[in-house]
Order: sequence, then C-alpha cells, then structure tokens
Amino acid sequence: MCKRHVVIALLSSTVLIWCPSAKAGRVYAERQGAQWQLLVDGAPFYIKGAVGWAHFDVLQRCGGNAVRCTASQRQLDRAHENGLRVMANLPVRGERSGMDWGDDEDVARQMERVLDVVTALKNHPALLLWVVGNELDWIPPGKPHHQQLWARLNAIALRIKEIDRNHPVLTVVGTGRFEQKIQQIAQACTAMDLLGINAYGDIAPVTRLTRQHWPKPYLVAEWEPTGHWQVPKTPWRVPFEQTSTEKAQVIYERYTQTILADRAHCVGSFVFLWGQKQETTHTWYGMFRDDRTTESVDVMQRLWTGSWPDHRAPAVLGLVIEGRGDEEAVYLEPRQTYRARVLCYDVDYDPLRCVWDIRPEVEIPENSYAGGLEKPAARIPEMIKTAQGAQITFEAPPTPGPYRLFVEVLDGQAHAGYANLPFYVGTPTR
Repeated sequence: MCKRHVVIALLSSTVLIWCPSAKAGRVYAERQGAQWQLLVDGAPFYIKGAVGWAHFDVLQRCGGNAVRCTASQRQLDRAHENGLRVMANLPVRGERSGMDWGDDEDVARQMERVLDVVTALKNHPALLLWVVGNELDWIPPGKPHHQQLWARLNAIALRIKEIDRNHPVLTVVGTGRFEQKIQQIAQACTAMDLLGINAYGDIAPVTRLTRQHWPKPYLVAEWEPTGHWQVPKTPWRVPFEQTSTEKAQVIYERYTQTILADRAHCVGSFVFLWGQKQETTHTWYGMFRDDRTTESVDVMQRLWTGSWPDHRAPAVLGLVIEGRGDEEAVYLEPRQTYRARVLCYDVDYDPLRCVWDIRPEVEIPENSYAGGLEKPAARIPEMIKTAQGAQITFEAPPTPGPYRLFVEVLDGQAHAGYANLPFYVGTPTR
C-alpha cells in the first residue's frame, strides 16, 4: 500500500485492498465503514453484468454495464463499442483440461501465457477485472483437486499485479464443498482482491457462507435458473426443466432477495447466460432463443433500469401431455397418438405462434463439464400430427426410451417463451 493511502486509511477508516496508480482507468475495491464498493476512476461502479459473447448492444440497452467474457482484443473492443466494461477470463486451464499443478514446467508455461495476455490488454479502456480460473477445483466426476491449486492461483495473481496495478484480480469458484473451500481460499489466496461465485439454486446459503469466511468483497460471477442437478427428476433420472416464465420469476427473486440484499459485501453480478448453449437441453441455460429475447431479459431490464421494455416476451406457464405435467412421470406407448397443450399468454396481446418438436433425451458423455462434450439432440421428423393454437396431437416415437416434447411460443416481435416436458416411451428398465 502506498504511503498516501496508508494515511487516508488511518484518518478515515477507509480500507483499500491495493493501491492503484494515478493512471486513468484505474479500478479498485474500497471499504467505507462496513460497506465494500468497486470504484472506476474514483466513482462507484456496481456491476450489472451478464456472462456471454453476443448481443452486447441488447445488454447495454437493457441497462447492463459489464460483461464477463474471454480476455481477447476482439471481445474487449466489442464491449467498448457498446459502452460495457469487461471481467476478462484469462487462459488458466484446470486439471479437467490436463493441467498438472505439480509440474513446475507446466505451471511456468501457463504463467507465461497468462502474463502475455495481461501485458497486451492491461491498458484497454473496457477492462474491469481479471479472472484467474473458473471452478478449477471441480474435476469430473468429483475427484479431489491438487493440493497446490490455491497457492498456484495466488502466485498468478501476484505476478499479474507486478504488470498491472490498475485492475483487481479474482478467481471464480462453484459451490461444491463450499464451506471448506471458502476457508482454504481465504487462507491461501491473499493476493486475490475479490472472490467470484457461480451459484444457482443454492445462491442464498452460499453468499451467507462467503460473508462469514471471506474477508474481502465478492461478486456473483454466474447465476440464473436452478441448475439441472438441483431440480426434481423423473423415475428414469432426467431433470424437469422450468418454463421460461418460471426462470424469469426465479431470476427476479434471487436478484432482489439475495444479490441486492447484500450491497455491503457484494459488488454486483453477472447473470447467465446472455445467449444460448447446450447443457442438458438446448434451452436450459440461455436468455435468448435464436436471437429472440425471453422474459428473463425483460426482467433484467426491469431490475437494472426500473422500467419494462416497450414489448415483452410471451409468458409460458406450463406444458401438459394428456393433462399430465408439473413434475409428473409421463409414460407413452410407441406409435400411439396423444394430445399436448401449452398454457401461455402475451401481456401485449400480440398473436402467438407455437412451434413444437420432439427430441430424444440428450446423452451426457462421461466426465462432461458444463455441457462441453454434449451434442444437441436432433428433432424427430413428422411426429407432430395436428396443431391448432396452443394444442397439438402427436405420435409417440416408435423406439422405446426417454424423450422430450419442446414448444417455443413466438410473438412476432423478436421475443420467445418456451417449455419442455420429458416423457418415456415404453417402460424404463433399472
């Protein structure tokens, strides 16, 4: 800490994590009494962010001010063009990707790659924070991580600060074995300025434990719907997915009741995912459907700006097959005809169009992490027989096994809602 800031700390009880240089664009975390704040050029900056690599213009229009993405010139340039700051993910590999934290040569090569990126991008006007690794302690299917992991990450943070004293450094962790982990990180990662947390259905207890054991500020680096591992499952062990409306409701509750409720320690968050991806299903983690916005985007605009968009996405309340849904086990017979219905409406009274399809359940490869090894399931053609408004008749696939019925509800205004329901053709075996 520089002498000037030591004097300020003694006179005003202000605690600075580190002393930024006088250079323009400096970012630092500061504690005023009992409350932490992130500051950019001395002005408070509460993170209203999203994780993603697309739709930066929509993010800015909705009131967002930051994005979490790869540390690259292209991404930082795109963010800057849209008035966004970047929490930059540095190229730090984990053991699940072949990293050996006990191999000094491997560690040195990775350190060189990371510092090259820091040197190249440290003066970019969009840069906000450096991220040293994402959930590096998680090694499918739950193997213990290397005992030197946290010390090695702390060493990376120290080297980054030798090059760039204008941007704080953090690592991001998931919630597995969290209470033990947070104490280990607090002891070993003293060079980290903040801590990032990826949390879903367990966001409330996890943030409470963070306040209890982590002495510095934190941010929620990834959050949104309830995770596929946290929801009820069918008898054949596949998860029930929330509708787009249920996810939007959960987002509102978690943001207002947990994230905003801890302004003393939490300096903001990044909602997940500002785009779409395959993980368990092609709809589970994503606030967009083929460039169409969903209710989750509408809700974030309301939370960030205080105003709803002029046109809002359709609401989807539920999906049933022959009257069965809402976490009920649905068994069908091969090649038999059944009826399905989606309960939906549009607050703007736009006419709605429903698009239906049936797909086999996605096969999850062994040791897949965050959907990285998954392939989206292809539509099974000619299963939908008749469609009238929000109702259809369809034929169950001829081959026994697990499937899902999907529906997207479109309003013709570049907005979408969705739902899906798992069903089993035949009788599942143990």
